[in-house]
Amino acid sequence: MGLSARTPTTADTNYFVPKIYSNRVIDAAKSELVAWDAIDSSWRSNLAKGNILYIPKVNIVTATEVVVGTKGTAKNPLNTTGVALTIDQWYEAPVDIDYMTLKQTQADVEGIASKEAAYGIQKVMDTSVCALFSSFQSGSVYGTDGQQLTDDILLEIKETLDEADVPMDNDRSLILDPSGLVDLLKIDKFIAAQYVNIGAVKNGSIGKSPIYGCTVRVTNNLAAATTGAYGCMLHKKAIAAAAQIDNAWTKEFEELHQRRYSAEALWGVIEAQDTFGFAFYTRKA
Repeated sequence: MGLSARTPTTADTNYFVPKIYSNRVIDAAKSELVAWDAIDSSWRSNLAKGNILYIPKVNIVTATEVVVGTKGTAKNPLNTTGVALTIDQWYEAPVDIDYMTLKQTQADVEGIASKEAAYGIQKVMDTSVCALFSSFQSGSVYGTDGQQLTDDILLEIKETLDEADVPMDNDRSLILDPSGLVDLLKIDKFIAAQYVNIGAVKNGSIGKSPIYGCTVRVTNNLAAATTGAYGCMLHKKAIAAAAQIDNAWTKEFEELHQRRYSAEALWGVIEAQDTFGFAFYTRKA
């Protein structure tokens, strides 16, 4: 239903009734960024120069029974091929705003430009981590595409990691999409265990599950399968990452009468321990 006419009718057309523009804006919908925080990105400090970081790996040795009068056979804890972390992903997210707009707008466009540029970089870095999930366990993904996530599935995946001697510490994560979270919330014992401290989901993280031994994280950045997506239960040391450039900057282009707000990153990610993660299909992408 439209508004009735004004009296006098010229009150509107002759600018006596102002049109007000809000100085607040409606934020864009954004995916939760959780994957980068779930992996080991501490390798950055080891990468001063170059485009490849070679990370040595050790292996366990097996003790043998002592035989008196016989020299024991030497063991080799350095008999495993290391990891070559290549810095091969370089992205930018520039936003240009002209000087006239900067002077005349009532909104904080500078803050908006900086914030959205940073998010653009963070999202693509997070997505690059999720793209590796389906490569764990020599490419074996648990279950069938489009499956409902169940307690049995999660316990079997946990058992697989436990049997591979993946550390049972605070560095395990269960990374899901919203369909996986809904399935998880239908598991009575998960809800019962989390009820006291689950609260709201903050920044995509529910907190540590005492049942599955993982910090539960939710995101829309998982790599898509056909029906669902590739979720994952993994330890922090499963993936190695390093960001050689991770900057945000502002630059004046006086000759163009513009200011550029940009974020930029140069990084690499690689599977470091194949058995430290296990991907599974979610119900829908």
